[in-house]
Amino acid sequence: MGRRILIVDALPTRRIVMKAKLGAAHYDVVMACDLSEARTKLKSAPCDVIFMDAGLEGMDGKTVFSFCTAIKTNPLTRSVPVIMTTDTGDDAQMIAAFRAGFDEVIRRPVGERVLLAQLRAVMRRCAADGGGREDQLMLDELSDGVRDDTARPARISVIARTRAKAQSCADQIKEASGAAMVLDVRDFGRVLLDVEDGPGASDAAIDTIVLMVAAGEEEAALTQLSDLRSSSAGSEAGLILTLDQDRSIFAARAFDLGADNVVSSDISAAELAIRARKQARYKQGQDARRQSLHDGLRMAVTDPLTGLYNRRYATRKLAQIAGAGDAYGLLMLDLDHFKKINDLHGHAAGDDVLTYISDALGANLRDSDLLARIGGEEFLVALPGATRAQAVATAERLRKIIDRARIPLSKGGPALKVTMSIGLFHSTGAAIEVDELLARADTALYRSKAHGRNRVSISKAA
Repeated sequence: MGRRILIVDALPTRRIVMKAKLGAAHYDVVMACDLSEARTKLKSAPCDVIFMDAGLEGMDGKTVFSFCTAIKTNPLTRSVPVIMTTDTGDDAQMIAAFRAGFDEVIRRPVGERVLLAQLRAVMRRCAADGGGREDQLMLDELSDGVRDDTARPARISVIARTRAKAQSCADQIKEASGAAMVLDVRDFGRVLLDVEDGPGASDAAIDTIVLMVAAGEEEAALTQLSDLRSSSAGSEAGLILTLDQDRSIFAARAFDLGADNVVSSDISAAELAIRARKQARYKQGQDARRQSLHDGLRMAVTDPLTGLYNRRYATRKLAQIAGAGDAYGLLMLDLDHFKKINDLHGHAAGDDVLTYISDALGANLRDSDLLARIGGEEFLVALPGATRAQAVATAERLRKIIDRARIPLSKGGPALKVTMSIGLFHSTGAAIEVDELLARADTALYRSKAHGRNRVSISKAA
């Protein structure tokens, strides 16, 4: 069977009709008549989607709103789409539902084709927003301790046949919202150009696009929708279409072309505003998770103190350089008598020295060179394409830069002088295992240490 859907509704006829519609589309449907039975069904097996009737209350007196909130605050179920079905759907109910965490509110009656297309759209958005349960837990692990600086006012773009019409809608959204947002207006003729390059486009990505469609414009609007979804600015944004109520025949096509919401053109400003803000939160949540994943991956391969690559990354990168078949140089650098700095001046001073040295080394290497901190006071530099003479010259230049440096301390006191010993190995491109490369450079480094420090020694195997 397909994905498992739970229908929670007190009326048997509605449950049966919904089950028939969803079952015909090969969904695995289970039903509950109240919240108590719904809890039992969810405990027996997880569901992929939950439909809940708005007028339902459980035996314990808790409403569907608190039930939905409990689902959305549970890390194991928060990515499960929860859809409210209702016969009324006034603004107050709509706002309460979205605030409780419902992913969508569907007003009855709704045709089967539109229902299934809307369900697919909700699942698509929730999958992008939260991912699977295991994926979400992994993202939580990666983002642990990573600052989230993505909070910003929602940026909403309103598109209509004319800018005047778009501006009128934008003004209504702003008046009804009461929340901070940035509103842009576009006309059909310059949608893609404006969305990609419009005022402020470089400052913040578009979060939600509202595409207003009048009678007779449906086919053109669906083309605009496809174009927006294929553009860089519109591919991730929430997308809401407004259609004349008697033109809902186009709704299913719009959903399957990438619309997140398709609503009547006579929708209230309050509902349109909260839908636009909800889609914006989805988009900003995606952006935050993507940034957290990027930051988490970066933290996995970098040294937290200096920001340089760590040993794990350096050994893999070194293997690529060594396997390319070109000449390269490998330097192992170690600060002399570093323990004395920590003992005499404290570990904070030691950290100052390490960060200063890291910055100094990075500022004096090419972008193509590899620089990593691979131990407490030990650094690695790989020089792809360098000749033996170039590698020696680079090693001596780095040694002299450190020797001349006077390192200021963040907590005050006299600037510190340090020196660095370097071991160098050069290869003309012969295949050598990474462990052997490191061993040869280490041997040369130990020779520098043994012969008085603050010097460069070259591997005899070079």
